[in-house]
Amino acid sequence: MKFLNSRLRPKRFVYFPRYYDERKEKLELKRKLYAEKGLNEEDRAVLLREKLKEKRSSHKVNQNQLYNKNTRSLLLLFVVIVLGYFLMNGLDDIELVIFKLMD
Repeated sequence: MKFLNSRLRPKRFVYFPRYYDERKEKLELKRKLYAEKGLNEEDRAVLLREKLKEKRSSHKVNQNQLYNKNTRSLLLLFVVIVLGYFLMNGLDDIELVIFKLMD
């Protein structure tokens, strides 16, 4: 009679997440790489310095790109404000300003 009264119960999903440390994984990969190359401490230090210099130079490039982008944005904003001013006050004044700039 049990088979007539039994309820179907869903099975529970049991998942125990493991902690994943990405930094630790990268560090272990670097250690394996250096162990395969057979570098001593001085060579490792030189290699590390070179990599840091590369990162700094790429950071400078990014900073220059950001500076140029901001400069263009400000220039465009200035042009839009000036054109908006002349549109609101009438286009007659713009001729006077252009003639003054030409002289």
